[in-house]
Amino acid sequence: MTALMGIATRLKLARLLWIAPDTGVVSSLARPVFAGGADIIALADDPSDPIADATADDALAGILEAARVTQGLSGYFGRTVSAAKLSPDVVVLVDPEANTARARQLLGEWSVIGRECHDRAAVDAALADPCVDFLLVGPGLELVRYAASVAPAQDPDAKPWFAVRGISPRSLDAVVRAGAMRVAVGAAITDAADPGAVASALKNGLREAWNADARMEEVTRSAFGGGPKLTFPPSPGAADGEIEL
Repeated sequence: MTALMGIATRLKLARLLWIAPDTGVVSSLARPVFAGGADIIALADDPSDPIADATADDALAGILEAARVTQGLSGYFGRTVSAAKLSPDVVVLVDPEANTARARQLLGEWSVIGRECHDRAAVDAALADPCVDFLLVGPGLELVRYAASVAPAQDPDAKPWFAVRGISPRSLDAVVRAGAMRVAVGAAITDAADPGAVASALKNGLREAWNADARMEEVTRSAFGGGPKLTFPPSPGAADGEIEL
């Protein structure tokens, strides 16, 4: 796992997530896609395919190595048991019926858990679930608009969420106008002749959107939170105090 300190901060600041297929090319593409602008690369494991499951270790190892070099985040779409073994930075539960409280027990107290939400009810449930740290919302602009209405990307207290499904550089403007400031992309990067260039185009578009909206400055500041505080025992004749670092 990437160094625990800063994962929550990097997730909140993340704009681009690549959903990578469990194939042999992922390891070779991970570093250029991170370098192009992806903040998170998440391996999409196929729980119904035992052969794919057997290769997930190698594929995620390539993502983890690239993440260490580039300070990106590693992710995993799959079963909780596999996620616990592979130790990515963030996990997206693929089973809509999975119990997130039990998943957190298995993954660990400090795990970062996401949910993919395909309708309004799922969005509402994920936002209300204290064990869910972030959402993937899609497909469709209508659902993106709904997520933006109940969890505005400009709200520092809102859970981070990524618009997902069918997003490409050509459709990015429409997705941003619908209210998304983060996107998760699959085929647009995977099938590109130059995946790193596509990641760069998407990241640049999202960076422009963040910079154009002054409200995102507060989101950026809130990602770092308050500094840690040190409390010292009182000295004789002195008042108690805290020093904020």
